[in-house]
Amino acid sequence: MKRRLSIFSVLAAFALFAAKSPPTCLDVTVQPQGAQVFVDGQLRGISPIQLFDVSPGRHLVHVQAPGYLAADEFVTLNEGDFVQKNWSLAREKALFLLRTKPAGAEVRYRGASLGTTPFLATSFNVGESYALDLLLNGYRAKRIDVRFESREPVVRDEELMLDSGIVKCVTDPSGATVLVNGVERGVTPLVAEGVPKGLAMVTFRLAGYREESRELRLAAGERRNLNIKLAPIPATLKVISTPEGARVFVDGNYQGKTPLTVQSVKPGARELKLELAGYAPVVRTVNAANAADITETISMESILGRLQVVTIPGGVKISLDGHAVGTTKARPGAARSDVLLLNDIPAGEHSIVAHLDGYKDVSRQIKLEQKQSMEVNIKLPRIFSPDTEIDTTHGIYRGVLVSSSYEGITLELRPGIMQTFPHADIRRKTPIAK
Repeated sequence: MKRRLSIFSVLAAFALFAAKSPPTCLDVTVQPQGAQVFVDGQLRGISPIQLFDVSPGRHLVHVQAPGYLAADEFVTLNEGDFVQKNWSLAREKALFLLRTKPAGAEVRYRGASLGTTPFLATSFNVGESYALDLLLNGYRAKRIDVRFESREPVVRDEELMLDSGIVKCVTDPSGATVLVNGVERGVTPLVAEGVPKGLAMVTFRLAGYREESRELRLAAGERRNLNIKLAPIPATLKVISTPEGARVFVDGNYQGKTPLTVQSVKPGARELKLELAGYAPVVRTVNAANAADITETISMESILGRLQVVTIPGGVKISLDGHAVGTTKARPGAARSDVLLLNDIPAGEHSIVAHLDGYKDVSRQIKLEQKQSMEVNIKLPRIFSPDTEIDTTHGIYRGVLVSSSYEGITLELRPGIMQTFPHADIRRKTPIAK
């Protein structure tokens, strides 16, 4: 009896359960697993989860996980529904500012370049750690570890250690190009950073100046100063004159005669002077730039005079200052000679001597001015010196033999007094020994 009653009770309970509606179920799956699930603000568990006690109606479902952006969604459940909801949460990104001293360092992650400092990143995941490498030429590489726990901005300042030296370069004059181990770094004044430690060759170049080089041995982080006075390259001066042979002076120092090339002329304003006898000296200023190749062509102005010499009689030999300079030419039928022209006579005092056999020498002292043309007239007095003696029927006569012809012998008995003696009257003609 009791057995029948028990079976009946079971059947009755089953009938009662079958008479109820099917249960309502909310199935929640979240990536990543382990996310917290909230329904209407109450924590209901960790995903994945199935909730059978959520009443029909509209509910706010909130899912969250550390390092991920939370998600919210309204879900409407009807009685007896089986609702599946799947969320894939996006990673939460950190806000990161990285600064270095000095700036400009390259930031690398797993060998990939991310940029240079100052570096602002918005792509790093919250909840993760990153090993970043900092690289800057002339500085030691540095690795830093950064972990982002939240969206709270992270600011990181890092000071890099020098792996090279620093050379401060100053030249006189400034503006010289600086090369470190053959690589241009800029112009002076210059602070050359990142000079490799060890031996380094620093070279200075400036147009018109001699190149200068200095070899340095630097330790990592060492600072050195280089103060260099550059030596100017001298100019070259070529001097040409018309006429040639002028004496050349530079700043009062004799250099030689034109045509002439003067080497190693000191840069700057130089005084050039040319001198040549009979020509006006020339003085001019030459601006000699560094390493310049200068040519000065100078036409000199003659200051020489000339003499026009005329003699009575012609055929006279003329000497000037002890040197024979010519002979006047006799003009047929004229007492005066043709003009003997003496050119290029320097200004000043000169001595002229005229000579003709049978005449007394004549000397003149003259003073010639620059560029003057002077006429000099010279009359030579004749010397009366008997050279012949004749014995005639009328007596003995002495004189200068003028001629001997068929008519007789003509003697100049006294200066300007002539007499002809017929041959019939002459007993003897005898030369007078000198």
